[in-house]
Amino acid sequence: MCPRGRPRRAHLAWLHLLAGLALAFPVARGAAEPLVLQPGLTVTSAVHDSVQNKDYEAVEQVLTVDEAGMRVRTQWGIPDQSAPEGVRVQTYEELVRAEDRRAAHRLLLWYLPGDAEVMPGTTPGSPSDALFDDIKSKGEADIVVGAVSRNDGGLFPAAGALLAGRKYFRGRVRLQGRQSVRVLIDGVPAQLDALDVRGHLSVGDDSGDVHFLWLDARELHLSLAATFQGSTAQVVRIDLPPRPPPPDSAAARAGSAGGGGGLQRALASGSCRSEVPGIYFLSDSARLLEASRPSIERLAALLKAEPSWAVTIEGHTDSTGGDAYNLALSQRRADALKAELVQRYGIAATRLSTQGYGRTRPVDTNDTMDGRAHNRRVELARRC
Repeated sequence: MCPRGRPRRAHLAWLHLLAGLALAFPVARGAAEPLVLQPGLTVTSAVHDSVQNKDYEAVEQVLTVDEAGMRVRTQWGIPDQSAPEGVRVQTYEELVRAEDRRAAHRLLLWYLPGDAEVMPGTTPGSPSDALFDDIKSKGEADIVVGAVSRNDGGLFPAAGALLAGRKYFRGRVRLQGRQSVRVLIDGVPAQLDALDVRGHLSVGDDSGDVHFLWLDARELHLSLAATFQGSTAQVVRIDLPPRPPPPDSAAARAGSAGGGGGLQRALASGSCRSEVPGIYFLSDSARLLEASRPSIERLAALLKAEPSWAVTIEGHTDSTGGDAYNLALSQRRADALKAELVQRYGIAATRLSTQGYGRTRPVDTNDTMDGRAHNRRVELARRC
């Protein structure tokens, strides 16, 4: 997976990592009972490009869940020097059929141009009921993995060119044990138990080792990490849908306990500062992704419910890239959120100031993909 004429060791587009989400989420947010899957659940996965020393993210959001299946929208960044800021956004919507979530043994790890909205007989990256049950009960399973081979020259044969073709690798995977995977749940680091599943797959004279870390919960079919032919994609962030606020509360007036309510409480007391949950940017860019819309709407509602508040929007980055570049990127991202609040939602510009801090205020390690994802954030500070 490398642009023609420029070798790369990292694959940049493991963009089909999430899917097959089932009935409930096993990590509760301040409650003992599991949270039922619903529209708005958002999963972010990342791939590290060791040549450019950057993380490229795919943001996948559940749109609908019904008897037919689950509809999902995914947006991710693709390096493209002809695009603004050197990266372009790719968007794909799909319907994962209920019958495929139950029985499919074929997983797709990449979206490709021309892919249909429905890919019968497949799940995108995560195991079906049948595949998960085979691993849990028998310790092994036959599998087919649709992937773009690095042996074919990479996913990006040239900047702006069409993606390379997909191959279907076949073989058997086996349960090797269990591992703990660190993921940000609503911005808070959490350790999730995962099945360690490995095997060797081939098609024709092409082959490669595959390694999955599948969340050890039958209710939620999610691949937390996947490695194929030496390149790894990892889930770094899971943002849960906001819960309805109590009636007649300030959070209700702000629009949501999960976004407006928690933010309102943090800004009204203590340090008058909070991370803004659910804000997603195109990788290496200040372009806001569509998955950010619910969070921005809740933020706008909160600011309208608190008309006396003046706030500073702060942008923060991880440590990849130079100091000057990160400082400028964090400032552009803060400015982009301000422009959205002013132009689309009518918040007075005089109430909003912006400040980019680049890599200077990390809240986590920059040595891991999930730690860097934690450091890439937007915070809001109230003048109080």
